[in-house]
Amino acid sequence: MTDNQSTHLERVAIKGFKSIKEMDLKMKPINIVIGANGSGKSNFISLFTFLRNLSEGKLRTYIEQNGFANTFFYFGSKVTNQIEIDIEVGFNGYHVKFVHGSNDDNLVFKEEFCTIVTSGKNFEIVGSKGESGLLPGTEAQSPAVRNYTRKYLEDCRVYHFHDTGPTASFKKASSLESVDYLQHDAGNLAAFLYFLKDSEETNEFFKSYRDIVDAIKTVAPYFHDFYLEPRGNDGDQKVLLKWIHRDHDEPFSANQLSDGTARFICMATLFLQPKSLRPKTIILDEPELGLHPAALEVLADIVKATAKENQVICSTQSVTFANQFNPEDFIVVDQEKGASTFKRVDEVDLKDWLEDYAMGDIWSKNIIGGRPEW
Repeated sequence: MTDNQSTHLERVAIKGFKSIKEMDLKMKPINIVIGANGSGKSNFISLFTFLRNLSEGKLRTYIEQNGFANTFFYFGSKVTNQIEIDIEVGFNGYHVKFVHGSNDDNLVFKEEFCTIVTSGKNFEIVGSKGESGLLPGTEAQSPAVRNYTRKYLEDCRVYHFHDTGPTASFKKASSLESVDYLQHDAGNLAAFLYFLKDSEETNEFFKSYRDIVDAIKTVAPYFHDFYLEPRGNDGDQKVLLKWIHRDHDEPFSANQLSDGTARFICMATLFLQPKSLRPKTIILDEPELGLHPAALEVLADIVKATAKENQVICSTQSVTFANQFNPEDFIVVDQEKGASTFKRVDEVDLKDWLEDYAMGDIWSKNIIGGRPEW
């Protein structure tokens, strides 16, 4: 891979995966996925969790924990005999095809190879039973191409910050050692923030910490700073997420944050973390839950700034959030006769509407689809 090669996901093509009978979609720096409940947005988002588990050698466990293989085939394996996935990242591609293993209701690899997109040359990879050939130590015609593909999939992360209850992972004490990356549910949020704050003031990490705090203040003016004090013995220290009110000295617990503020803290940390730590592709499901419209506007600005360097895929049902983005950013999901369809918005077709309305309002008027099927 050359230094100027894109590390963005350029294309995704799927056949037979969950509600997706067939799709072929070009991806962009910002990808706002909109559609009605049950249209297939979550199935599209789940593809990236599927691929990440595949790249880490955890596919069989993931399949078993999520209903076994039959549930992954479009209308089941009796209707759909194979699942096919193709992705392109920069100049590299990855192709995998599965059939149903009827004996143990698991996925069986039928084809798997990496591709140089510009030449169309394929490099076969062969994994052990039930796992991918992307894993280190497996047979590959071009280990360098294979390793590049695996590294991308490992650095393509799906985030859900839906749980903000008293037992939410990010409200529990986290180990100071758990700072390699922000976890999918922000379970290591306190340790991750402490890691950034504890850096030298001239360091990129400390600057990111200050950016996160400043962003939180824009939506929660009473917030002053985090209070992050490690406890425990050396080698086994943990830290709990606490914060300081602008008008009080004593720290408050994370349970004394509103649900919306707690989610915003997670999302601000995700998008404003140092560039060197950010996933290549950040995938976020329904960020609007519990957020005030003004906070959604701030979040959208943060997303757009981050997307100048890191790709963002974000599903939403919020008109306010959608209003902050441009037509070319949207992927509209509909369901037709049980199959999810995906399309990009054509800005030319919307020229007259865009003179008076933003994209979220156009969506709510059912001009571009993505509304419930009657």
